[in-house]
Amino acid sequence: MRIAAISHSCTIDVNQRIYLELSKHPEVELLLIAPLRWRSSLRGTVTFAPLEGLEQVSQGSPILFAGSIHFHSYRHLYPALEHFRPDLLYMDEEPYSFVTSQGLALCRRLGCKFVFYTKQNLLKHYPPPFSLMQRQVLRATDHAMAVSEGAAQVLRACGYDGGITILPHGVDTDTLTPRDSEELRIRLGAKRPILGYAGRIEREKGVWDLLEAARVLVERRGPTFTVLLIGDGRERWRLAAAAEASLPPGVFQFTGSVAHNAMADYLNVLDVLVLPSRTRRHWKEQFGRVLVEALACGVPLVGSDSGHIPELVKTTGGGLVFHEGRADDLADKLGYLMDHPAEAREMASRGRQVVLQDYSYPRVAQTLYEALKTVV
Repeated sequence: MRIAAISHSCTIDVNQRIYLELSKHPEVELLLIAPLRWRSSLRGTVTFAPLEGLEQVSQGSPILFAGSIHFHSYRHLYPALEHFRPDLLYMDEEPYSFVTSQGLALCRRLGCKFVFYTKQNLLKHYPPPFSLMQRQVLRATDHAMAVSEGAAQVLRACGYDGGITILPHGVDTDTLTPRDSEELRIRLGAKRPILGYAGRIEREKGVWDLLEAARVLVERRGPTFTVLLIGDGRERWRLAAAAEASLPPGVFQFTGSVAHNAMADYLNVLDVLVLPSRTRRHWKEQFGRVLVEALACGVPLVGSDSGHIPELVKTTGGGLVFHEGRADDLADKLGYLMDHPAEAREMASRGRQVVLQDYSYPRVAQTLYEALKTVV
């Protein structure tokens, strides 16, 4: 089975892991195509570099409008596909984007099957030409992959009546494992228990609610804990200034950007992982991969009820859910886990077992393989 996969997200090496696992299948011949360069609002310009094991089956290709999920397209896509002659083209792209329409048009020329992957979990009404492109893709595709049941429901609401396979994000369960991180804790100067957030420091991620919850917890129990924010973003400095003005020193700390290969150490330093996302008019949490990563490290969760978060917490049994935007409820849930460490450890252990079973890269890649094999 000759599979050509196209994915702008694969300019980030961790997103290539599912294709590395897929390429190991004896029945699969893979061609992975990603933008040669991609402009990210947080990382700047990123250049495609294949993971070890993908060097011979992947390529970075020049694109137009690098950095635009909606508008980007490839300059020289057809020659690469014509040379490879795929049985199936797998677009890890949304159905309303230019690049997905480009892939569909080339599929028709090559006579191969067509599958796309969606993460959009909000029903949106796009203006032309995006609405037309989405309609054509939904009408012509042979199958759809969706990151969650919420994303699948959006496809149905858009009129798609074909087959859908739920394909969750995978995690590296070989690297993301429980480990001793006391040395890192001492270096950070963090006081246990450590309540952590990892991701973009942006308003929609609920980081201001986390600050308010920290204020509530300080009022209730004093500065006996640390809130650690792992990552960077546009709200970091405003949030830091507000924390400095309203909280005792050391309660609210920032690490800045952390390399992905160091995330296991930083997640293991946490006693609780918090994802306090807030739903916005044009966005709600699509999956919450950091929740699965934290559980892989044996860290219990507290998440808001935005998007896929409550379903993920419920499915894994790895933590508690609070009402988004309710800092008092968030403080209650965090306080409960701090006061009941044995129950928190039990949640984390239960969640880790589910992650090992259902969210490892080999398992997710097998789900993808089985769906694509059925289509071909």
